[in-house]
Amino acid sequence: MHFSVRLALASAVVWGALVGPAQAQYYGGYGGYGWGGWGGETPQGSIARGLGFYNIGAGIYNEDTAIANSINADTVMRWNQYLWLSQQEANKREYLRMARRAQRVDASGEQIYKRLLEHPEASDITSGDALNVILDQVTDPRIHSSALRLATQPLDSDVISHIPFRNASEGITLSLNQLTAKGGWPPALQGDNYAEERAAYQEAIAEALKEDEEGEISQPTLAKVREAAARIRAKFEDNRPQDPKASSDGENYVKALTGMARMLENPETEKILAELKKRPKTTLGSLLGFMHTYNLRFAPAQTPEQRVIYQNLYPVMASQRDSLLKDFKDGKEAPDLAKGGPTDFFSGMHLDYLGGKRKPIERK
Repeated sequence: MHFSVRLALASAVVWGALVGPAQAQYYGGYGGYGWGGWGGETPQGSIARGLGFYNIGAGIYNEDTAIANSINADTVMRWNQYLWLSQQEANKREYLRMARRAQRVDASGEQIYKRLLEHPEASDITSGDALNVILDQVTDPRIHSSALRLATQPLDSDVISHIPFRNASEGITLSLNQLTAKGGWPPALQGDNYAEERAAYQEAIAEALKEDEEGEISQPTLAKVREAAARIRAKFEDNRPQDPKASSDGENYVKALTGMARMLENPETEKILAELKKRPKTTLGSLLGFMHTYNLRFAPAQTPEQRVIYQNLYPVMASQRDSLLKDFKDGKEAPDLAKGGPTDFFSGMHLDYLGGKRKPIERK
């Protein structure tokens, strides 16, 4: 299931992210190196990872402006941190699966990461794993979000259009699995009244997480997640608590479930990247910024052409990474998730904007 993105309007957003500043009132990604109102030029605040598909251009500018005004730079920064750390947890799980597949029970996740980071094998590059390690390094939330401006190595747009991308959905499924664990639900959604809906959502997320670990989330499972989220939303809107705080906390939680569930779906990258053929050149920084904004990662190379692209791209990425990180010290303050998270980030958005207009839900 693709994101319901209005491509005619989104082209300005993506065009900016890949080849230069967009000529629109509101743009995303690294095109203008910021999200307009979504954090602007503040440190760490100029990209909201994974929210590219929500920012679909000037056609909904007024609504976007209201949303942007309700999401300050600190909230955007914490959302980026949240997803980055979720991705690192997903990476650890994948490294352990890699060790099991290779029947190397003596290899730890840390050892595999060190190999990918320092001495990747040819198979590590063509699988995309070594490239993704670099992507994680340069999008570390402790690094100023404008750093990719310095990654000016030119790339042919035709090369980028042949890169196989995949949605970084496992970090989202892990987050949703933790968010909906026992004790994680707000008071408004606890109790026997929501027992069936909670169980259905947790079952759908568990199924999505299992499929995500093995490959792609299937369309039936995505539909199951969406349906479960819609039922929670419908019951909540029909049974809002009288207490203002309970009502607000419940609504923000429903928004987080709805918004993050949409992030499990795959963006229409193939249609969007087709626009690149109209421009001959872009930069490595724009590519990585585009991937960060749309929550994308490098998928395994499947064709000889893709394998050649990865083998040529890796040393360029490694060189630019070394240049970007030469002044970065690991001793900087690590991301702090004690405050904020999905419920804070999505709180300023309308439910109709996150999940689409509410459709009638069949009552049981």
